[in-house]
Amino acid sequence: MIRLTNVKKSFNRHKSNEIRAIDNTSIELGDTGLVTFLGNSGCGKTTLLNAIGGLDKVDSGDIYIDGERLTRRTSGRRDVMRNARIGYIFQNYNLIEDATVFENVALPLRMTGFTNKAAIERRVMYILKRVGIDRYRNRPAKMLSGGERQRVGIARAIVKNPSIIIADEPTGNLDSANTIEVMNIIKAVSKEKLVILVTHERDIAEFYADRIVEIVDGRVVSDRANEHEGNLDYRLDTKIYLKDMPVHEDLSREGFDIQLYSDRKELPAGIRIVVRGGNIYIDTGDTLDMGAEGLEMVDGHYEGLSKDVYEKYEFNYQDFYANAEAREGASTRGVPKAPRYRRIYGVGNSILGGFRKIRRYSVIKKILLVGFILASMFVVYAASNVAGVLHITDDKFTTMDKDYVTVKVGQLTEGKLKELSSMEGLDYAIPGPAIVHFAIPLDDYIQSAGMVNVISGSLSDKDKVSGEDLLCGHLPENKYELVVDKMIIDMMTEYDRSFAQIGIADYEDFVGRTLKTNLLPDFTISGISNRMEPCIYADRSMFQLLVMNDAGEDAYSIMRPPYVPQPDQLCDASLYEDKPYLSVVRGEWPDEDGEVLVPESLLYEVGLGGQINIKVGGEYLVVSGFYHDMRGGEGLYVTRSTLFRSMIGNFDQVTLSPVDRESFVAGIDPQSMEVIDNYATQKEMYTTQMQAGVTRTIAIAVVIVLISLIEIYLILRASFLSRIKEVGVLRAIGLKKSDIYRMLAGEVFAITMLTTLPGVIGMGYVMYNVAQVGYLSSMYRVTWWLLAGCFCVLFLFNMIAGLLPVFRTMRKTPAAILARNDVN
Repeated sequence: MIRLTNVKKSFNRHKSNEIRAIDNTSIELGDTGLVTFLGNSGCGKTTLLNAIGGLDKVDSGDIYIDGERLTRRTSGRRDVMRNARIGYIFQNYNLIEDATVFENVALPLRMTGFTNKAAIERRVMYILKRVGIDRYRNRPAKMLSGGERQRVGIARAIVKNPSIIIADEPTGNLDSANTIEVMNIIKAVSKEKLVILVTHERDIAEFYADRIVEIVDGRVVSDRANEHEGNLDYRLDTKIYLKDMPVHEDLSREGFDIQLYSDRKELPAGIRIVVRGGNIYIDTGDTLDMGAEGLEMVDGHYEGLSKDVYEKYEFNYQDFYANAEAREGASTRGVPKAPRYRRIYGVGNSILGGFRKIRRYSVIKKILLVGFILASMFVVYAASNVAGVLHITDDKFTTMDKDYVTVKVGQLTEGKLKELSSMEGLDYAIPGPAIVHFAIPLDDYIQSAGMVNVISGSLSDKDKVSGEDLLCGHLPENKYELVVDKMIIDMMTEYDRSFAQIGIADYEDFVGRTLKTNLLPDFTISGISNRMEPCIYADRSMFQLLVMNDAGEDAYSIMRPPYVPQPDQLCDASLYEDKPYLSVVRGEWPDEDGEVLVPESLLYEVGLGGQINIKVGGEYLVVSGFYHDMRGGEGLYVTRSTLFRSMIGNFDQVTLSPVDRESFVAGIDPQSMEVIDNYATQKEMYTTQMQAGVTRTIAIAVVIVLISLIEIYLILRASFLSRIKEVGVLRAIGLKKSDIYRMLAGEVFAITMLTTLPGVIGMGYVMYNVAQVGYLSSMYRVTWWLLAGCFCVLFLFNMIAGLLPVFRTMRKTPAAILARNDVN
């Protein structure tokens, strides 16, 4: 039973254009029968129906259904009551267009607690057969005719066996034949249930209704029982009554019985009838149009419809609903004893439903999904670009050992070098910038004979390298073995293809290769370290020799035969004493600091023990002997220490290796000594240099990300707008808001997995390979956590963007959602 007490409902409340749709209505409706709300369009019939069905809220008053109050309850509670007790038949059908007939009708059963698939199948097919559309069970609703759609709507409303059926203008969009068929079904249902019918067709109401409630401007003006014995004057478009036709001509000739009926007295001219091969052909020229198929010709006069037209219908579904399993001896597991709301969208089936929904997308909507892929790719590109410029690693700016500091001294002297070397907290000192160059022969093959390249790096102590630092090879075992850091190898092989040409493809291939420098014995690479410093690690005792005999960046000069010294050029005597092309003609090789072996051409200009006009360390060199050079060289040969004192005078800086760089620099008085923290200075310079680029990159990345996210939002919003009708239908038939959120969240999840995930992974792969290119490595960076972060951000945004319009819509009542006519 339904009871309304002083119910009021207005639109545009407290405004000049306020409309009272329900004006202080009180009424009681029984448990069975067909009650018709009759009135003109706009009188408030549908609003009253929506209020009774819980699709809309009222301003005041109370509505009770089977003694339970419907008004002033939460939307969730109204959903539960509507789901359990009310079936709704809409004028506009309101089916889920992409779902099949079976799926549309099965949905209410699933919402009322049915989980047994066989039980659902039994009830759905029973209803579909009763309304005459069981053959269309697998056909999408959008492919049905109007009459067929309304039958599906009736089946959906009845299948859960509700106690109340609400029908809002169910025949408003139907032709006469379907109108009668639908009304017959509704009348049959009303024998065991309460059916509330809204219509503006008085003759239909007078013929079918058990009770007629007339409404004018929101008020009940008449409420009466309808007891009639008359017929319904309702001509069916599908029937032609031949005896009511004005013209009848008998054209029978010689065995042919041809009767012509017409509603026009003037018969058209030029009609030709041809019978051939068992087929009939009628040619009317342009005078007549082709008639519709499926018409029934009645050889009699028109008579109105009598009660027989609906009394022959039996619709005892209630008994079948309650005893379907008992009849077949089937299991009752998953068959609720009483209707109760059951959540139909969990995590799993929401996601699966989302994938199924996407599969049913139109071609246009599937093409729009490409936008998600592109947007996610742009986001990954922007993120990798920002990560690249913000990720400042030592290899991007470091040019020497990170422990080194540089002291500016003007002109270096031996005394100054000794003074600096004796500073507290210092490990060792190297005159100059501590950069050394070696020639690395590449003559592995006949075709590469004569090929040579240069390997250079910051000279550092081998004791800084431990076994844990080695990628391959071993630590130096003598003073002619070196360890080269992988950072140097990477820089060499990245920009120079000569190594690849002879088969050197990896850093491991450098182990065991020979390195050459001026006059010194060959060195060997014993191992490759991974300290991320551009260093060549050598025995500390070799530092002085390596600095003195460094030939610079010209590898070919290192590989040429020993250079013939020019006049007055100082040379290390210890490296030439055993050379066959040099012989002492008077005196001896220099033994003491400050002594010099001069060419024999000076025999008559200066004597043994005499001084020549060249100073080292502020003192003139003293002649220890004279030599003859078969090559014609005229250099000056001195002791190694003398040469070293002379060489350091060419430097204006000293490289120091403190035990603790930061503490050492902090302890120096800047007024007494100019100390440069190389690592900190280079990092600051690099950061400053990159700052403008970082700002520009971030700005561009933000624009790209915003455009991508806006694109995603617009696509998701457009997708939801196309679903508003579906959401309204689901809410109207009793689906809770939480289920709709889960349903749409599953669809957003499916979209994300099908588009965003491939976009992120694909672009991540592309950008990872781009970042491996040398000159681009500082601009882009790709890591697993970066890609995971991009995906999580996009996933979260997709969910928010996808559900935000849903949240706004869910705040409206089901009736308000269905009333939207700005979207389809």
